[in-house]
Amino acid sequence: MLQTQIKSYKHDGSSHRLWSHTNFLKEDDSFYYLAATRAKVIEHDGREWRAPEGAIYLLSKKHFYNVIVMFVSDKLIEYYVNIASPTIRTSEEMFQFIDYDLDLKRDKLGKVKELDWGEYHRYSKDYNYPKKLKTVIEKTLIEVKNQLIKGGHPFDDTENKAMYNEYLMSVNNKYYYQNRGE
Repeated sequence: MLQTQIKSYKHDGSSHRLWSHTNFLKEDDSFYYLAATRAKVIEHDGREWRAPEGAIYLLSKKHFYNVIVMFVSDKLIEYYVNIASPTIRTSEEMFQFIDYDLDLKRDKLGKVKELDWGEYHRYSKDYNYPKKLKTVIEKTLIEVKNQLIKGGHPFDDTENKAMYNEYLMSVNNKYYYQNRGE
């Protein structure tokens, strides 16, 4: 399984965040699919932390968002959506996008919240986001929020849980065979 990294930048090209210890699962016309049991995250200021749960990362190739499907427990799934530029695969193991500050979160009870409007307003001024870009960002937030509420791909719990379970089986099989010396 190919180990990968996800790198996010701010609009001015400065570093924002790096996710490592992720694994490439597959891709289709719309998304790259990555997974991790507990990704290592490095912030722009060098602080490091580990994600507390396993996750699937659905990185849109065409649209201004990406999704982190967080498996809080066997029965509880939360979704975190970054409003961001379409993701670019810059090498076999590196995926990159520009973070545009606004986020959505659907908690384990199904409640959807908009996050970081203050950050969005601050950075849109600091980095002088063009009006057209702001329109795309704000329209995407509304569209994705509606998708998140309705469910369905890429917010289908059953589909995402099956993909994550398949990933865990492949990781466990790899670990099993490595420890047997095969």
